Amino acid sequence: MTLHRPYRLPLFALAWLLVLVGAACAPLPAGDAGGAAIGTLRVAGPNVFLNGARARDGATVHEGDTVTTGAASSAFVAFNEGGFVQLDENTDPRFSFRVETRGRQRCIHIQIDIGQVFIDKDVQCFSTPDVTGNLGSRVNIRVSGKETIVTVLAGRALLFGEREQSVPAAGEASWRRGRQIGSLRMLDAAELAATVGWRERYPGWCCVGDRLEQRLPEQCDRQQFSFDRRQAEAGCRPRAAAGWCCLAGGRLVQMPAAQCRGFFSADEEQARQRCPAPPRPGWCCQDGRLSETTASQCRGFFADERREAQRRCQPETGWCCLRGKAVEMNAEQCRRGQGRFADERSELGDCRLRVTPLLPERQPTRPLPPSTPAVIK
Repeated sequence: MTLHRPYRLPLFALAWLLVLVGAACAPLPAGDAGGAAIGTLRVAGPNVFLNGARARDGATVHEGDTVTTGAASSAFVAFNEGGFVQLDENTDPRFSFRVETRGRQRCIHIQIDIGQVFIDKDVQCFSTPDVTGNLGSRVNIRVSGKETIVTVLAGRALLFGEREQSVPAAGEASWRRGRQIGSLRMLDAAELAATVGWRERYPGWCCVGDRLEQRLPEQCDRQQFSFDRRQAEAGCRPRAAAGWCCLAGGRLVQMPAAQCRGFFSADEEQARQRCPAPPRPGWCCQDGRLSETTASQCRGFFADERREAQRRCQPETGWCCLRGKAVEMNAEQCRRGQGRFADERSELGDCRLRVTPLLPERQPTRPLPPSTPAVIK
């Protein structure tokens, strides 16, 4: 009995596929669409679909979602945890993502039935009808229906079939139905470039400095990359310079210069020095009255705490020598009555009114009337 005849039986082929998948990572069951977010989808071309519906550029890919491509189209998924995967045209009508656990590593699993993908990720799990594997590298995987070719551009790939095979950087291995075809091939730089040459058909755009340039996704910041030139160009427009603005009341806020209605500076320290401190609220005791105000408005005793100001504002009770009598009252009342105040009565001394006797007024000397000369008879 030859090795090829059993594979013509669909039931046996299905069983062999299950063995291969189980040997690699023992993936968890695929979740329903709407599970945990995996990454962001970028669309190149008219035939990219998410869960069977035409995909929208910038859509979120969740655990259990299916992404497929048709003619003249490519899909790019930037993973939230870093790394990405790019699909060639006519790739895998059942391409799906799901989160699974192998050992202590958590990876995103990709099931590829047909087509071609490029993966750049530290930890990645995949399976095809021919082989399964774990990747910690940059890898191109091509599934033709007859075989699976895994080409490692950087890092290393660990493949599982009838036996385990480690593929180093610049290595390429071919598998068919769980068996490696031929020996491991080592490729030169030109052969590696030709393997991933299909990606050149789907260049994207990103902002490099203040210029818009056409580049591959990994050559751009993934937040700025887009297959749509207009979208990338919008992100490349100069943004309003942000700095520090001193608003009314001494509030320091970070905002663009055009929105500032006070003193603006790109330097936070300079803005802080030019921004007066906001009024310090507290309590003021003035003329025996307690009020809530600011330190700059208080003309009496000011304190941050109400209790402290209230203690200082309580009337000071003592004795007042007022109009010849010693009367118990507070100092403010004594002052208003123009009396003499003392804490203790004994300190007042003699409080009786002191009457100063008036000296007798000197009567003016009346002139004597002219004397009448005496008449001597």
